[in-house]
Amino acid sequence: MKIRDKFITGLIFILIVSMIVMNVAITHVLKSNMENSINNFLKQVMNSTHEYVKYNLVTNSFKDKKESLVEEGNYIIKHISLNYECKCDIRDINYILIEGNVSEEFRNITKKSKKVAMDGKAVVDLKYRYNGVDAILTYPIYIDNEYVGIISIVKNYDSKYRDYKNTINIINIIELGTFIVIFIFLFLRTNKITKPITELTDAIKKLGYGDYNISIAEHGKDEVAILAREFINMRDKIKEQIETIESEKNKVYKLEQGRKEFFNSVTHELKTPLTAISGYAELLLTGMVKDKDFDKRAIERIYSESDRLHKLVLDLIEVSKGMSVIKEELNYIDMKELIIQSCNDMNIKSEKYSLKIIQNISEGTVKVQQDKIRQVLINIIDNAIKYSYGGNEIYVNSYVSDNKYIIEVINNSNPIPDEIFNSIFEPFIKSNNDNKDSRGLGLYLCNEIVKEHDGEITIENGSLIKVKIYLII
Repeated sequence: MKIRDKFITGLIFILIVSMIVMNVAITHVLKSNMENSINNFLKQVMNSTHEYVKYNLVTNSFKDKKESLVEEGNYIIKHISLNYECKCDIRDINYILIEGNVSEEFRNITKKSKKVAMDGKAVVDLKYRYNGVDAILTYPIYIDNEYVGIISIVKNYDSKYRDYKNTINIINIIELGTFIVIFIFLFLRTNKITKPITELTDAIKKLGYGDYNISIAEHGKDEVAILAREFINMRDKIKEQIETIESEKNKVYKLEQGRKEFFNSVTHELKTPLTAISGYAELLLTGMVKDKDFDKRAIERIYSESDRLHKLVLDLIEVSKGMSVIKEELNYIDMKELIIQSCNDMNIKSEKYSLKIIQNISEGTVKVQQDKIRQVLINIIDNAIKYSYGGNEIYVNSYVSDNKYIIEVINNSNPIPDEIFNSIFEPFIKSNNDNKDSRGLGLYLCNEIVKEHDGEITIENGSLIKVKIYLII
């Protein structure tokens, strides 16, 4: 059963019990008042009629009082019936009827009061009917301490009974109306009290099913409003924690995927030169090919693949260093001097490829890790030398703009394929349309180093390849 139904059921029970108790109490009080009023009136009737009978009997002083009662009985009956609008019986001391006009149904009641009256006491009986009540008064007649007879008076009180019933009906109507008003008020009030509790219960159920977009009203300062506010705070914290967990889960998943891809790529990159070295070495060892030119090419290929393998191992060491928590200290470096030194270091290799490095370097001081930025510059220039095509010059420029020190390395080349260019900063990127070697870890390392310095590296694709490095001054 819902809490609202429990409240309403309990309140209805209390109201009904209260109404019944109040109705019984009021009915009892009104009935007692009516009966007391009848008794008081009959007492007055008894006193006045007793005095009247006594007066009539005393005036006949020469006759016996009992005989006088018999002689005057008819006159007394008429007088009492006329003056008090009632019926009356007069009986002797042996309870034998002398005179009267009371109906038989009431005489049966007066017989029950016979003993009490004969003992010298007055008694009043009330006979209730469906729509009325009759009062029967029976009392003894004493004159000068002499017991001379009994008088029974029957008086109708229907009008008084109707007043009593009408009053009861009015009170019942008032009680019913009050009950309805109180019930409606309590019903509305209970709904207002229990509605937030119901909403909170539904919200908790939805939260249990994973719905974190629920909202509930939190007006007021009562306990329910406080509970609603605390629930909203709890919902927000749970939602935040779930989002954090999901985010961390996605990160872990991506890291795991990246680790697997990286491991597969490293395995492939290591396997390729090792396969070539092993193949050529086996041919040379077995002497299967008797050709000096082939032997020379085989030795050159073994050397180039060994050199490539050496560079790959060095790159892997650098990647491992990048994952380490130990970092080189940041210092303010003269960027012009660093760039010129890096270009001079690469001149020997560029001349080997008949290329000339043209420098246009501006002054600038930036707080960086010197060795790592040198590594970036050498790697970018090395790529420019390696992939230059259709030109004899490589341009290395630098300038300051918008509080940033910008380095440009420009060379002529064939456009980079889209599948490589779109993932240019990922490790071991290779075109799907050829079997050439991948681009290794160079640009991946460069990008990671520049990001460590809160900088940015961009590449413009086309027949003219332009690499830009942005470092914050």
